[in-house]
Amino acid sequence: MKFTHHKCVTLSLITLAFLSSFSAQSAPAAPDAGQTSRELQKQPNLNTPKSVAPVRVEGDTAKGAVEDGLRIAIKAIRISGNSVFATDVLESLVVDLIRGERSLAELDAGAARITAYYRERGYVVARAYLPAQDIKDGAVEIRVLEGQIGDQSINNGSRLSEGQVNKYTKDIKHGDAVQSGRIDRAVLLLSDTPGVGGARATLQPGASVGTSDLLIEVDPAAPYAANIEADNYGNRYTGEYRLGATLALNSPLKIGDQLTVRALASNENLIYGRLAYQLPVGSSGLRLGGAYSETHYELAKEFASIKAHGSARSASLFTTYPFVRSQTSNLYGTLTGEYKDLLDKTDVPVSSVDKQVRLINFGMAGSHRDVLGGAGITSVDTALIFGHLNMDVASLAIDATTARSEGGFARFTYNLNRLQRVTAADSLSITVSGQQASKNLNSSEKFTLGGANGVRAYPQGEGNGDDGWLANLELRHNFLDNLQAIAFYDAGGVNINHTAYSTATNTRNIAGAGVGLNAQYKLFQLKTSISWRTHGGQAQTEPTTMDRSPRLWVQLNGTF
Repeated sequence: MKFTHHKCVTLSLITLAFLSSFSAQSAPAAPDAGQTSRELQKQPNLNTPKSVAPVRVEGDTAKGAVEDGLRIAIKAIRISGNSVFATDVLESLVVDLIRGERSLAELDAGAARITAYYRERGYVVARAYLPAQDIKDGAVEIRVLEGQIGDQSINNGSRLSEGQVNKYTKDIKHGDAVQSGRIDRAVLLLSDTPGVGGARATLQPGASVGTSDLLIEVDPAAPYAANIEADNYGNRYTGEYRLGATLALNSPLKIGDQLTVRALASNENLIYGRLAYQLPVGSSGLRLGGAYSETHYELAKEFASIKAHGSARSASLFTTYPFVRSQTSNLYGTLTGEYKDLLDKTDVPVSSVDKQVRLINFGMAGSHRDVLGGAGITSVDTALIFGHLNMDVASLAIDATTARSEGGFARFTYNLNRLQRVTAADSLSITVSGQQASKNLNSSEKFTLGGANGVRAYPQGEGNGDDGWLANLELRHNFLDNLQAIAFYDAGGVNINHTAYSTATNTRNIAGAGVGLNAQYKLFQLKTSISWRTHGGQAQTEPTTMDRSPRLWVQLNGTF
C-alpha cells in the first residue's frame, strides 16, 4: 500500500507539472505514448489494388440480324445447348415472338437478346443463333453456344515462380463455361500480388467449335517499391516537421510475399520504425502477415521542462481475404490481433506510467464503381474492435476514481466516401467517418478531429474523444493532368469521454474551410492546403499566445 500511495502522489505531481507552464484557461493536454502511436498508424499504401483491362475476346463470331423477306408462322420456340441458365428463363426473353408470322430477321434479333443476356452476366463468348433446321408445326429452335475453356497458356514475366502463377488459374478448368467474372478475379488477384506489374487475359478461338483458348500474360514488377515523404503533419509537442521513408521488397521468395520497412523522424526527437511481412496462402487471395513497430518520443516546447518521454511498442498478426474482386466491385475482410505496450515517463519529477492493450480487430472494406450521375466510386471501411486495457497499480488506482478505462472495451469505426464525377474536369468527394465506443477509452483508442487528414483548420491532436464523427466535403478541379485545385469544408464533433466523470465540458465541436493545390511532377506529388476556422474557437492543444489562423499544411511525396 505504501508503494501504491507513493506512485499515486507522483502521478498527481506529473499532472500539476504538465499544467504549470500555462494559465488555467489555456492548458493543453500533453500527448502520450498512446496518442503518439495512434497518430502514426496510417501507412503509405504501396499496394493499391490494380485495375486491369477486361478480358479481350478475339474472333468473336456473333452475327447481326439477317435480312430476309421470308415470314414464318411461329407456334413455339425451343432453346437448346444451354446449361448455365434455365430454359424457361431464356424462353421468357423471346416469348413475344410466339404467335403470328415472324421474319428471319426478327427471329435472329430474338437470338441476339439471349446472346446479350449471357454477355451481360459475364459469359463473353456465348452466342445464341438459328441453326439450319426444318421448321415443323411452327416450332423454331434457337441454339446456344455457351463457350467452353479450351487450352490454357501463361506467359509469365513476373517475379513469381511458374508454379505460383499457375495456382491462380487452377480453378479455371478445361471444359468450364467461359465466364469473365471468374477470369477477371484470377487476373485481378494475380495483378494485386507483390512481384507482379500487371496481368491481362485474352480469349482466342479454340480448336473445336464452341471452345476458346485462354492466354494470360503476366508483366514483371520492380524488385522493390519505395516512398519518401516530408511534411508538417506532426503534433506540436512531438515534432510538426517530419521526414519518413518506406521500402517494400516485392516477392523476395518468388511466392508473392512482401517485406516492408518504414522509418519516420521529427524535428523534436520523435522516432518511429515498423517492420512487416506478408505472404499469400494458396491462390484465393488470402494473405497472412505480421508486423512490429516502435515509437520513441520526447515532449518539447512548453512541456520540455518536465523532460517527458516514452515509447510505444506494437506487435500484430493479420489476415486479409477478398470476398469480392471484380472490375466494378471489391470487398475485403481483415482479421487482426495486436498487442501494445505503452510507457510514459517524466524526469522532473521522476515517474512512469505503464499500460498494455490487447486488441482483436474485425474489419470490412469495399468499393463499387457506377455510372450514377456520370460516374463515381463509393467506398466503405468499417471495423469492430474488441480490446482489454491493463495498467500499473498506481495508474489503476487513479483510473478507478476517474475514467475507469481499465478492462475490456469495444469500439466501432467507420469511413464512408463518395467520389462523384461532376464534369470532365470537376469531381466532388464526400467523406463521413466516426467512432462509437462502449466505455471510456485509453488515449491509444480515441478518435481525433484535427490535423491534415481531419478538420484542417485545427492542429494535429485537436479534439480527442471516445465517440465522434467527422465530415469532409471537397470540390476538386483539374486544370491539367498533373495540377488540381480543391475547395473544402470540414466539420466534426466528439464526446471527450464516453461517460463523463467530472464537471468539465465533455464535448468538442469544430469546423473549418479552405482551399488547396495538388501537383504532380514525374515521381513526386505535392499536397498543400490553407484553411480558416469557422466554428470551435481557438485550438485547445496550443497555447493561447499562438493563434494559427489560417493554418497551412504541406506534404511532398516521392514514389519510386
